[in-house]
Amino acid sequence: MKQGVFELTLAGVCGFAAIIGLATSQTRQPYDITQIQFCPRSINGVESQVALDKRFCQMPRFVLTEEWQRYGLYGSIIPYKGDAIQWVRDLPTDNPNQLLGYGIAAVGLWGIVGCLLVRSQRLKRIDYELGELEKTGDYAIWQHNFHKREVKQHSTRLYTERLKDGLSGLDTEERLALGLTDSENERAKARIQLEDFLKARAVNHSVMDKTIAENLRDKAKADQERGKIEGKTKAAIANNDNHPLTDQRLISDLIEALKNHEDGWLWKIIDNQKPVWVLGEAGSGKSTLAASIVMLRKYLFDMALYQLIDAHAGENLRNAWKYLSPQLIAKTESEIGQAFDDARERWLDRINNQPDKQPQQLLVDEFTNYSESDITKEPAKKFVKASLSDPRKAEERLVCIAHFFTNTAVGGSDGTAKGRARGTIQIDRKTADGKIPLKVAIVNGLNNADGDAEVDKKVTIPRWLTPESIHKHFNGQPIDFDD
Repeated sequence: MKQGVFELTLAGVCGFAAIIGLATSQTRQPYDITQIQFCPRSINGVESQVALDKRFCQMPRFVLTEEWQRYGLYGSIIPYKGDAIQWVRDLPTDNPNQLLGYGIAAVGLWGIVGCLLVRSQRLKRIDYELGELEKTGDYAIWQHNFHKREVKQHSTRLYTERLKDGLSGLDTEERLALGLTDSENERAKARIQLEDFLKARAVNHSVMDKTIAENLRDKAKADQERGKIEGKTKAAIANNDNHPLTDQRLISDLIEALKNHEDGWLWKIIDNQKPVWVLGEAGSGKSTLAASIVMLRKYLFDMALYQLIDAHAGENLRNAWKYLSPQLIAKTESEIGQAFDDARERWLDRINNQPDKQPQQLLVDEFTNYSESDITKEPAKKFVKASLSDPRKAEERLVCIAHFFTNTAVGGSDGTAKGRARGTIQIDRKTADGKIPLKVAIVNGLNNADGDAEVDKKVTIPRWLTPESIHKHFNGQPIDFDD
């Protein structure tokens, strides 16, 4: 009976709430208003949809009718489109039953008060029921975990008791068959356990001894290597008036060695803005010398290698170019042709638009083959002609490798022979057997004190001028220039 009265009361309150909603919707408004039911769809499942319905779908949304119609029902502005808008209703300003609406609103207000009172009582009851359910669930979880804990303790106790025995059931029965007393049986078990323990310890000690021996061997080897490095470092410090081997000291030592080698022709090349061409047949050491020049400029002048153009870049990066770090690499014919065109455009841009440009380098290998390909022939020819003047103004140092210095070998650039001879430096390396480079080399293009380009200057390549030695010089193993 009480339940029926409660439901009747609740129905009456809901009726009054509906009357109030109707009266409110009919109340005179200062502007035409459009009511929108906005029900966005959840992408996370049913539970999230319920939360969205409570937050959005059950709450009315109102906008000015004029704005709603002006912007095409907000189709191009609001981010939620499609079926999120359930329905739209216009609320006009005219209301012929305004006084009646006021009366109904007053009656509905009392209904809201009653609804809130009844609702608060139901909420209290629901909260109490949920609290009881939560406590019941927590108690069930506690009972379950407590049972698991007891089972685990029981299993651990049984396992511990079996470990205490130390012998299998068969061993115990055999000893009983032999007539051993309990004390004798216990002593036998203890002796066997002791023997097993000693065996295990011996094995562990053997492994440990082996590990210690290996560690001592590695330590001795490391000490020996460190002694060698420290010996070289101490000797270098002693030879340099006890100055510390800072980066600046290493740079100064290297520059001094370059200047002191055969009237300084190496330093003149490193410090020169002319393009350098390294020439020679296979096995003469062209790549070694070219990589050394690029590395010296990087360490001494902080000139990064901007691009490497090499048809064999994949293999050479593992060998000749091991210590180089080019920012860009071009190795296919199409990439190489494009790289030549890009270089000419880059030089002009650096000349005209970059007054504070940082000097950088460009390395080109296998130039001999580029004049024979239809893809690279024209780009290579234009590149060589532009290289006689533009790289110097663009602050880009150029190192090229070719077998010979003929028109064909340097990209088919006809009509530039004299310009190439005076506008570049050519280093021609030699080999006796095609395998081992010779120390002697021929240099052309270096200017003497009178400004004239020297012809066929005979020089020698120092033993320490290799990429490996230069790398070690700045990584803990300074070069012994007197060796």
